[in-house]
Amino acid sequence: MANKHKDIEPDLIRAIAVGDEKAFETLYGYYHKKLHQFLLKTTQNHEETASDILQEAFLRVWLNRDKLTEIENFQAWIYKVVSTEALTLIRKELHQKTKADRLKLNHDHNETAFFIQKPVEFGEIKSIIKQAVLQLPEQRRSIYILSREEGLSPSEIAEKLNISINTVYNTLTSALKSIRQALTTAGYGVYLGILIILRLF
Repeated sequence: MANKHKDIEPDLIRAIAVGDEKAFETLYGYYHKKLHQFLLKTTQNHEETASDILQEAFLRVWLNRDKLTEIENFQAWIYKVVSTEALTLIRKELHQKTKADRLKLNHDHNETAFFIQKPVEFGEIKSIIKQAVLQLPEQRRSIYILSREEGLSPSEIAEKLNISINTVYNTLTSALKSIRQALTTAGYGVYLGILIILRLF
């Protein structure tokens, strides 16, 4: 099976380079399991983090599809892409953790007050997320709700809405970026790592 894929991979890449979504889904299907397992080891079995990195990596593949034919070894290249994405995310989360730790230290002198404020903060965060979702374009909002609120997988959403899985991934990526931007603008960027773990958005 692996040899068969290697035989047709150059044809898939040429097709993707000119915008063939079916070829993209085929290539994604072949690499998804292997890359996901690789990322789970890299992220210490953080399922959502691994999925986010994989999503970002293949979004990059699609957005740069016109340059794919210039890549001599796609497998080596895609592993390098996901490794770079993982390293970037890990560094970012460490930076956010450091900032969160500093914030906690600033409140340690009045621990009771800190825990009284916390529910208010998370209530406000949820309100910001809700408003950001409401402001999304209709299709983007629908796909986000199906994913985050109804718990459908990307393939289930694609089937339900009769669209490609690539469209689902691209749309979810755009929706999450919009929500993250709204949180950052509101001054809650320091909480993003925590919110991801809590699956609040």
